[in-house]
Amino acid sequence: MTVYASRRPEPYIKATCAECRNALEFLPESGLKNQKVQVKCWSCDKISSYELDASGNDIKKNNGKSASRSWQRKGTDEKPVSTEYYDLLGVSPLATPEEIKKAYRKMAIKYHPDKNRDDPTAEDKFKKISEAYQVLSDPKLRKKYNEYGEEKPENGFMDPEEFFRQSFGGERFVDIIGEISIGKDMREALETAEDEEEKNLTPEQKAERDAQKEKQEQERAEIRAKRVDFLVGKLIKKLNLYTEDDMTPSRQAAFTNIIQIESEDLKYENYGVELLHAIGGTYIMKANQYLGKNIAFGLGGMFHTVREKGYIFSETVGTLRTALDLQSSFSELQKEDLSEEQRSKLEEAAAQKGLEAIWRGSKLEVESVLRDVCDKVLSDPSVSKEVRKNRAYALKIIGGVYVKVRPDVSPSDIPIENPSSSSNN
Repeated sequence: MTVYASRRPEPYIKATCAECRNALEFLPESGLKNQKVQVKCWSCDKISSYELDASGNDIKKNNGKSASRSWQRKGTDEKPVSTEYYDLLGVSPLATPEEIKKAYRKMAIKYHPDKNRDDPTAEDKFKKISEAYQVLSDPKLRKKYNEYGEEKPENGFMDPEEFFRQSFGGERFVDIIGEISIGKDMREALETAEDEEEKNLTPEQKAERDAQKEKQEQERAEIRAKRVDFLVGKLIKKLNLYTEDDMTPSRQAAFTNIIQIESEDLKYENYGVELLHAIGGTYIMKANQYLGKNIAFGLGGMFHTVREKGYIFSETVGTLRTALDLQSSFSELQKEDLSEEQRSKLEEAAAQKGLEAIWRGSKLEVESVLRDVCDKVLSDPSVSKEVRKNRAYALKIIGGVYVKVRPDVSPSDIPIENPSSSSNN
């Protein structure tokens, strides 16, 4: 077997030649920050000037002759002024929208911070990949990028619908939670807000807008109903592994093992552990609610129903508080007397709060849909009461496995044992 030589990774800086527009990399001396460096292109031998940023690990994006923007000439779709975003996704400037989408999904999964806990640069890589996809997936932004180079979109870096789809579970969770709709609702809300800002609506236009909103609400209800029915079918198929035959201890153990293998695989998806906990908690709550109906004249079921309502109220209030906290952060950012350091800290805090608000809103939606799914599965009139009871037991097994899933512990997270304490044992 051939043994290939390797080299130690170096923090090369990616750039684009200001003359021939070819991608290039260079390695400046360590310690250089906020300084201009001269770089000779490997292709055309042109020497260009690049200004390093405050970290010394990248070039300033608004530098007059930087890789990300050229004021000297206008690029085209065939030969864009910068290929940085295309390079980040590993596609050519002539890539189709579908190729760009597939490349983004692959790169987003590869560099998601949840899967790279030991890589301190993973979060920045993930943000840059998301930024590249936001621009290249939008025809207008992509054309502008091809002509002038990097320009961050004013309204954020991601299409909300695509963001929710990729950030919370991805495609692997679709058969369990369906397509999260809150992203689509947000996108429609943003589009409506933009339309209303662009013009003063006449009474006729307002009536048309209201009619459109009503139509959208009906469509949402229909989509949700189809989503529930789809998930009911998928869940019943999974539960059949438990309910089709007499459940012996060995078969029950085999069923539990199947679910454990599934959960250990799913936990590596984006927000996988958090989603599994939310799903498992809902399954257990609905199973206990159903099984409790046969205890003490139904008081057991009533008890779990009250617990369910209390949980929903608590989660809703928590989500609203998170949203209000985020709104407060945005208000702070509007102040003009902030220093650069204060603004940077506020922006970072707002980003964290925003992600928390997005997650909590998505979690509320997922749990709401799954409650309807469980209710239909456990009230299915086409099967016997005994089968429905076994379905409830199977739900408890699945839920119990899901809520016990834990993220992998990285070596840096393992506490170092105190030698003195171990010697006493």
